[in-house]
Amino acid sequence: MASNESTIRYSGNQDSEFKNSIETTYQFGCEYEFYISEEHNFEQVIFEITQSIYEISDADMLIDFSYLPIDEDKNYCFQIKSDGSLKSNGVEITIPITSRIGFVRYLERICNLIKQYGYTNRDTGLHIHISTVDSNGINFNFYKYMLLCDEEQLLSSWETREGYSHNVMDILSQNTKLEAKKIKTDKGTIWNLEKILPNHIEIKSIGGIDYHLDTQRLIHEFNLYADLFQETLEKDSEKHLALYKKHKAHINSVSSEKQKQFMVAIEDAGIIEKRGVDDPSSSSSKKHWKP
Repeated sequence: MASNESTIRYSGNQDSEFKNSIETTYQFGCEYEFYISEEHNFEQVIFEITQSIYEISDADMLIDFSYLPIDEDKNYCFQIKSDGSLKSNGVEITIPITSRIGFVRYLERICNLIKQYGYTNRDTGLHIHISTVDSNGINFNFYKYMLLCDEEQLLSSWETREGYSHNVMDILSQNTKLEAKKIKTDKGTIWNLEKILPNHIEIKSIGGIDYHLDTQRLIHEFNLYADLFQETLEKDSEKHLALYKKHKAHINSVSSEKQKQFMVAIEDAGIIEKRGVDDPSSSSSKKHWKP
């Protein structure tokens, strides 16, 4: 039984071709934003998409275009719903928490559904969630992960979607007073990489016109993000120390005013924890952003 009166819940297909599962160490999720083409009947398309998803997984489905589902187990269900960032006939499909294999399998099938019934444009994107199954004692090094992703050119691979997917490295490398102000007023909404919890990362870098048509590129980049997530949890190597040194040299090459802006920005963005230092430009504060 669904928790919202407006939410329709369907039990998963126990005879489906794929049994959803979670790995013992890592878990993955994804949200797909798209539009249903105007030549289609919206309600009929939702019905047909629901039938298609029923065939591919034993996870329950939640459908709601009035309110967001609030079921306690919603993260373990498929969700078909509206999205506040999209206009009319916009849809978001959220997959259940799954394994790495499940992520790729769902990606291929959902991209085909988008191709069949709809389209993607500059409003739309694909959001990847990666976390550890065990949250105890995990404090993910977000700074390290950003540098690794930037080194692989993942954060600048897709066109920026204004207001939703700005390159988070801009906080580190090109911060201005204007950008710092954006971070303070829109924390967690404009950057393409975000630390949700100590063990949970959300990636919003992928999206734009026809993103759903390039499934091999999507799979390749997802696997890179997943590999780098695992690497981030490992002990620092010479490679990582070199990345830190390179970026520290860049920060130290700018003016003291710019360094002060940088400290304020990365604290307000949640990249590092605030340590109760009033003046971000003080010598003790400058130590905080070191990995």
